Amino acid sequence: MSSIGIRLRAPGARLRARGLVWLVARQHRAALWAGLAVVVAIAAYIVWQRAEMIGYARAHNVQGCADWNWKALCHGREISSEKGANPTAEVFRHLTDTYRTPLLHTGRLLIALPVLIGVFVGAPLFARELETGTHQMVWTQSVGRTRWLIAKLALPLVAVTAGTSVLVAFYTWWWRVARIQFQDVAWGTAVPFDATGPAAVALAPLSFLIGAAAGLLLRRTLPAMAVTLGATAGVQYGLNALRPHLLTPRTIVDEPDASGQYATTPLRPLFNAWRGIGDGYLSRSGEKIPLERCSSAVGAHGWDRCFARLGATDRWYEEVHPASHYWPMQWMQAGICLVAAVALAALCVWWIGRRRA
Repeated sequence: MSSIGIRLRAPGARLRARGLVWLVARQHRAALWAGLAVVVAIAAYIVWQRAEMIGYARAHNVQGCADWNWKALCHGREISSEKGANPTAEVFRHLTDTYRTPLLHTGRLLIALPVLIGVFVGAPLFARELETGTHQMVWTQSVGRTRWLIAKLALPLVAVTAGTSVLVAFYTWWWRVARIQFQDVAWGTAVPFDATGPAAVALAPLSFLIGAAAGLLLRRTLPAMAVTLGATAGVQYGLNALRPHLLTPRTIVDEPDASGQYATTPLRPLFNAWRGIGDGYLSRSGEKIPLERCSSAVGAHGWDRCFARLGATDRWYEEVHPASHYWPMQWMQAGICLVAAVALAALCVWWIGRRRA
């Protein structure tokens, strides 16, 4: 028995806590080293891309400048971004063509990481041992089931949370610089919101515990992996749908001038705002009439008749989340994930206590 790292006090046998933790670490050593290599590789890639982007922006004197809505706002001056109109426009085009795609792809990779953790780390954690019956070897050494479960959960949970925290910190560090150049990427969308801040970190332990709970309940590795894949994807979809409603968006109203043209709402207050939450027209009483109310209308005349029937005026509104909503929404989503993770951990403890050997 000692050949597999379980230390015994006497022939009567009681498994020591440190021996159990050592056994768990030994069982997962290959995955731990592979995870460390992945973290180092992605972190190095982020550092390299960020340094290249900042170096190019500094060399062309556009660091801290914004390119949005076909205008380049740079150091207090507004420059047309029409092709060939100004060299600054070409600089912004190069920044977008060269660095925007790696930024978004890296964010998508970090969003997929919790799913991979749940499927390939969480789901097999208990399912494989329960499926093959190797858990009984430890249980016969006077190790309580709850103690065995906590030991099995603790090390992988700490590892995946720590590794994800490092990657999210590096990506957030990159995004804080890149978001100024790439104003067309709304901060409330999946990338970058689910790849930055505490919300991204909290998804990792939640996905891991979804997989662990699925393996514990189903006791079969492949079914547990399939259920975990669907559940974690569903959680991410649900969080994306819930996010716009975590805080009340602000409403911006625009009215046409005497010539019938809409006065351009100042763009600067909308910089870094999450737009596209909702828009439409206001009625005379100030009631909002969303555009989708007339989505079935055909042609411009049908559109006008539909809104006239609903009592719409020429006053246009748009709902946005300002940049000040970013951190409150991050912590709210992280709180939701952590509460769900604690509930799943409690479920695992309760289930293992009532399960028959």
